[in-house]
Amino acid sequence: MDVLRKWAKPDSERRTRAALFKEAGKLSIERAEALCEKLLLKGWLFRREQLIGGTWQWQSITWLELEKLQGLLGLSSAQKRQQDRQELLSASAAWLASRRESVESSALDPDLLDELEQALAELSQHKSLRQEYLAARLSLLQAIAAWHDAGKQGVRQNFALHARGWTKSLKAADWRWLESAFDLERIGIGRFAPIAWLAGDITLNWGAKSLDVATVHCLGVPISDLLQSSGVTGPKRWWLIENRASFEQQARNLKDDVGLIWMPGRPSTAWMEAVSRLLEQLPIPAWISADADPAGVDIACSVGALWTRKGLQWEPYLMGLEQWQATTQYWPLNVHDRRLIAALLDRAELPSSLRALCAAMLEEGRKAEQEAWI
Repeated sequence: MDVLRKWAKPDSERRTRAALFKEAGKLSIERAEALCEKLLLKGWLFRREQLIGGTWQWQSITWLELEKLQGLLGLSSAQKRQQDRQELLSASAAWLASRRESVESSALDPDLLDELEQALAELSQHKSLRQEYLAARLSLLQAIAAWHDAGKQGVRQNFALHARGWTKSLKAADWRWLESAFDLERIGIGRFAPIAWLAGDITLNWGAKSLDVATVHCLGVPISDLLQSSGVTGPKRWWLIENRASFEQQARNLKDDVGLIWMPGRPSTAWMEAVSRLLEQLPIPAWISADADPAGVDIACSVGALWTRKGLQWEPYLMGLEQWQATTQYWPLNVHDRRLIAALLDRAELPSSLRALCAAMLEEGRKAEQEAWI
């Protein structure tokens, strides 16, 4: 029976003698021949034979009712696997459609929605992917969305624990697929402990000890350490930049009175707490520079709210109509972008420059990334 299951498992209706005998493994040739003979007599197959040295010898078989035989042996047929596969994909598509409509505007991330839709579309086209792997990857889509919606931040082991209840549950192949489908750092899934990147004439203090950021052109400080700092001195203004390449570019040419902070996309709760800590110790105004797109406007407003709550001034900087109109970039708005713009325009506290930018994006149907001008 074990050998028969091996023979009947592939969906190919035609099998060669060599392949069947190889799959028979330790079973003797005589017993394998007897099994094939019995299947022939019971009407499960017919055989093609060849005259070799005056003796007829069978060279291949063709199954007559393979799907029925697979069912009797408890094997999944091609038709059943295709049906199960389609049910998995349909359930995931329904989940994504429901999430798209129900997610709160305050948590709406058009980039993540695009990534989820693209990942689902690619999995739908990957017909050779085994069903257990397909189910596992579809479950990771929901785990990514739940991680984002809960505002979680951590290293990869934290996400693996969240997704499957075990820190080592995701293998290298899983991470390669996730890296190809999602911007994991933006979603708050890092390889190592979360870091806050700073630049400029900033001095951080921990009691009697201090760290001079200006010694190097930029510096990464663990957020857990930043939260324990006792004081900050130096700049007269904070400048937050979303794009990492733009951050490093500006870090090399900063004015003495500006403290630069890299704003990692849609910031995590831990990052927001670290910046809030800096504001408590050095309450100065801020420039905020994000992409000239709906998500960038939303991020700028969310981070700017830290300054507003402390009675401090902040303003959008180099992310307005002037930069958006001057760039040659043309990234079309998607349905999620338009939905987010509508939510942004409903906010009474939206700065006038960003309101004008949102209206222009909606009218022309395009957005842009700050790397083109900062």
